[in-house]
Amino acid sequence: MSKRPAYDFHERLTRAQPTMTRKMARVAHYLSEHYREAAFMTTRELAKAAGVSLATVVRFPLVIGLADFDELRDSVRSRVNFDLGGVERLKTLPAGRSSGAMLRRVIEADLESLRALASSFSEADLERFAHLIQAAPRVTILGFRYLAAAADYFAYMLSKIKSGVTAITRGDSTLSDRIQMMDDDDLVVVIAFARYPNDLVAAAGRVHARGLRMIAITDSPMSPVAPLADTTLYVKTDMLEFVGSLSAPTALINAIVSYLSLRLGKSALRRLQALEEAAKAAEIYLPGRGSARPPDSLLELIGKTGAPSKAR
Repeated sequence: MSKRPAYDFHERLTRAQPTMTRKMARVAHYLSEHYREAAFMTTRELAKAAGVSLATVVRFPLVIGLADFDELRDSVRSRVNFDLGGVERLKTLPAGRSSGAMLRRVIEADLESLRALASSFSEADLERFAHLIQAAPRVTILGFRYLAAAADYFAYMLSKIKSGVTAITRGDSTLSDRIQMMDDDDLVVVIAFARYPNDLVAAAGRVHARGLRMIAITDSPMSPVAPLADTTLYVKTDMLEFVGSLSAPTALINAIVSYLSLRLGKSALRRLQALEEAAKAAEIYLPGRGSARPPDSLLELIGKTGAPSKAR
């Protein structure tokens, strides 16, 4: 079983408790006892629930060594994402919310994750991530449970510009065999988010034990797959109730594939053109204005950026 996150806010509360004022201690007590509900509260909602002023809640994160309320909420949500199941998540849903309020809440959570991705990603890590994919003759993408959709999507989009791409989305009894039969120059991409399925973590461990190249997309440096990977890209995502959001991970996947299409250059263009011609011959898409032609847009990009870079 994976350990709980080392950045657990409960530890921060305990360390700061002796120096807290009475009002700050009220907030700490409420967070300790009701963190599951607090994970999805605004500053005003938390102030009302804890029986303190809004100003007290705004200042509280500084008392426990965090920058602001957003960082406090992230820390609380990290714990919630780690240890709550679907039924427990659903119980944290505030009663009486309208469908419009729920939609706005989901959109705001996704926007928050996208903003965090835009402001915190490492360009150097993204380039290394893309380089390893470009250089590998075969790429296998692992993603289980709700992240199976992300793994399938990544494999589908990547296969449009590069050969030898597959996805594995279930940890059945043949998975160990498939890992064992991989060639030494194969690359494995692992997509893993809290609560980190045991079968996926075990598969990542087997890939690492075999000495294969492995890169990861995950949610935290404390993720159990992070220390196993050669390169890791981090993306924040909130688990709303029992529904996992894929907005930020999908945006990152789109960025990786788009950047790789430029690195691969004319080989990606030829592959896209072949797929386009095959789709046209098989009449896969309806004719008309909706049938976009990605090879043209890629050709325009390649023309603007010059000769594509080669894998080093």
